[in-house]
Formats: sequence, C-alpha cells, structure tokens
Amino acid sequence: MTARVIGVAIALSALVVCSRAAQTGPSIAVAGTAFHVDGRETFLLGVSLFDALGSTPPRDRDLDQLAAWGVRIVRVWAHWLEPIYQADGALTAEGRARLLTLVDRLRSRRLILELALLKPGQLPGQGSAIFPDEAARLRAVQAITSALRGHRDVIFDLYNEHDHPGGPISHATARTLRDAVKAIDPERLVTISSTGGHLVNGASQVGASEARNIREEAGTGPDAVNVDILAPHFPRTDDWASATSARIAAVRAVLDAINRTLPIYLNEERRSDDRVALDPGAYRTAYAQARQGGAAAWLFHTNAGFGLKQKPFLDALAPNERTALGSLAASR
Repeated sequence: MTARVIGVAIALSALVVCSRAAQTGPSIAVAGTAFHVDGRETFLLGVSLFDALGSTPPRDRDLDQLAAWGVRIVRVWAHWLEPIYQADGALTAEGRARLLTLVDRLRSRRLILELALLKPGQLPGQGSAIFPDEAARLRAVQAITSALRGHRDVIFDLYNEHDHPGGPISHATARTLRDAVKAIDPERLVTISSTGGHLVNGASQVGASEARNIREEAGTGPDAVNVDILAPHFPRTDDWASATSARIAAVRAVLDAINRTLPIYLNEERRSDDRVALDPGAYRTAYAQARQGGAAAWLFHTNAGFGLKQKPFLDALAPNERTALGSLAASR
C-alpha cells in the first residue's frame, strides 16, 4: 500500500471516528452525589417538556432557546396525551420514530433526555388505561429500554409519581420494572419519582414514614427499588423555594444513615399556574439553594410544554417564566 493510500485511509478513518463522536452526544453518569457529563462533574438545569413525544414535536427554536438558556435536561413523558406504546406494550412504529428522532434532536444540542416511562392510571379501571395487565406494562418498559440501549444521554424515570392515588405501585413492583431495565441495559441510569410528601412532609421534615420511603427507594434489598438517582417531588408549599436546602439536607441525612451515596435530582418543583404566577426571584432562590444544598440537578417546571399541539413551548411560556429562565442562565 502506498503512502498516499495509507494517508487517505487514515483521514477517512478519522472522519468516521469524528462522525461517530458527533452522533453519540453527551454521556451522563453518576459519581457519588453528583452527575458527571462527559467525565466532568456538572450541576444540571432541566426543563419540563412533557408533550415533546406527542404528534406535534417541539420546534427547533424551542430547543435552541433551551440550550441557549443553559438547560441540559429535558423531561418528557412516554405517555402524556399520546403514548408511544400500544396496549400490548410494544412501541408503535410512529412512537418509536418519534422517540429516536427526539433523542437525535436533543443530542445535536447537547441536551439530555429524561424519559418518564410510565404514569399512574394505565391499568383497567384507572383514568389513563391503556394496558390490559401488568405484564403488558412491563413489556412497554422493556420495549423502550431496548430501543434506547446504549444511548448514554438518556435517564429513565420508571414511573412518574409512583405513589399517586390515581394508580400507585409498591416499591417492590417498581423494583421489578427497574430490574427489567437493568437486564437489558445495565448501565442505564434509573430513578423513580414520587408525590410531594412521600419523602419529605409539608413541614420540610422527614418523619418515620418518609424515612421508610427513602430507604425503600434508595435501598438495595429485594423490596427496595435500588435507584441510581433519588428524585423527590417536594411539597408545593408557599415556602417551597426557601425550604429547598433544608429539604435536601433532611433527605441526605437518611441516605447517609443507610450508606447510600446517590445524587438528588429535583425533577419537578413547584410551577406557576392559573392561580399563582411565581415571582422570578422564587425560581432563582430555589435554584441557588439546590446547588448550595448539594443537589445534583434542578428542573424548572412549567405547563408550557403540556400541550404543544395547542401552542408551541416558547409561545406558551408566561412572561415571569421567561424572565426566570433567562436569569437562571445569567447566574450559571
């Protein structure tokens, strides 16, 4: 082989390597109490965009602006209004295509996907029934895991607010879901979220029942979920922002007591709604306390991504929310 041919082969090989690197996107892992992105400890800002897997996807300008604001995680549901799976648990062809396309679009902007696989109420007799039984629900978890196997820029929330009265599951059942994911993709980062009051009460304290729930989510025993990340939804009290650091400390104390060193990810804090438009300063306080209190990530929760068919994300953001997100970006 001539030197010229060898040189061309090396150049082509380099192009292939660069192309593969560009396709892989950010790699998220956990180390101790922190997230590491591409090997570097990073505190992550997230935004809820629940309807991003619906038939009307977020616009490019929506995702571009999130990246410009310093957002690193986008939280999306596999079944918000239009599920990506069908009754038997298999992904629909359209659902699979929407999922993989969204991952690619986020990856191109160095954004990480947090995917809520299941939600309360999906079994017969419940409010969002789609599956005939628990076996079909389990197959949906397996189908999503297989579709995303090897994608290291995706976090799984097994079951949004798993203790919700609209269709709660036990920690032991959640462990079955977790083990199904790990059997297919052992490196997948897995969490499970809970309603406000499940891990911390309205007084920002951890009592006996809350401590038990923390142990059963973070523990490694057969009836514990054994999550990689703890994702509490703290109570949405009036003092939610100023109480953030104390709540994190209360949760961390229980984790320390059971020798579980896990990241704490606040993936659904209080949001503005039709009754109360939160002051931008409250978001800044909560975000700052999350960082100072030792959380690994904090999510800006908003209903702007609840119905993308009705209104695009940026158009749906209220003025106070836009101001808050811009100020969070400036503070990073």
